[in-house]
Amino acid sequence: MVRAGALAKNNASSLDLLDVHDPHTPTGVQLLAKSVDELLGSLDRLEALAATSRPWFGNIAAVDLNFGCPSPDVIRNGSGPAMLKRRGRLLELFTALVAWKAETGLSIHACGCKIRLGLNRVEKEAKVYLALVDVANEAGLDFVTVHARHAGQRSRDPPTWDAIREVKARARAGLAVIGNGNVFSALDAVAMREQTGCDGVMLARAAMRNPMVFSDFLPSAPPQSEVADWDGGRMWPSLAEVDAARINYASMAAELGTKPKFVAFHDRNFLRLREVALTGNRALPVDSPSTVHLT
Repeated sequence: MVRAGALAKNNASSLDLLDVHDPHTPTGVQLLAKSVDELLGSLDRLEALAATSRPWFGNIAAVDLNFGCPSPDVIRNGSGPAMLKRRGRLLELFTALVAWKAETGLSIHACGCKIRLGLNRVEKEAKVYLALVDVANEAGLDFVTVHARHAGQRSRDPPTWDAIREVKARARAGLAVIGNGNVFSALDAVAMREQTGCDGVMLARAAMRNPMVFSDFLPSAPPQSEVADWDGGRMWPSLAEVDAARINYASMAAELGTKPKFVAFHDRNFLRLREVALTGNRALPVDSPSTVHLT
């Protein structure tokens, strides 16, 4: 997630956050925008840099708009979940994004948005998320990702998966609905799809705690006999896999000139995964930035 306004102004720190160097891994960019000018300015900047000094921006495969970040700073700025009930502004943003996708020279395969169920309990009970789906239908978005909590809830609060089912029932044919909230294993993903009818699932905390969790989703993965505990699936990386990934990351970071603070952040979590592999203690805490909402 990056602020569209910062990209439009060519802010170097924001541009450096866009890790789309790998042409073989479809990677999307999520923009925090509250006006069409901000949005189009950022998209124009991405196109211009893809054609000049940052050719790897040409690897961007998807663009979506963030209406889910619960950061107080984001909400005070009128962005993120604070936008969910502004139907007219949402339609402007969605329409501009869809039109840009049709005209851009970048190979954008999908555009959409990520939402929460409202800014607070009152908005959730008023089902503002269903009104947003109507706008997404009208504008022609490709997908909407639903984090099944309102912005006042923390990750420890149970998600309302039934809201994802409501969104799926409201979505037009062609609007994919991606469910998010307490999916920590392949079994969780199957349960969410069965309960909600969603087209796909998003993993967040599970992937931070155990990047190996995605191996549970491979056809070759052994069957799971029981639901995995919350911290990231049944399959964890071996010591050799952690060390190989750590070396590979260090090599790529040196080649790409990755900022030292990002290298240090990832190295601390590689060390955590080494400790897990050595001791089997999966409860070791994730070293995450203060802006990540994991509690």
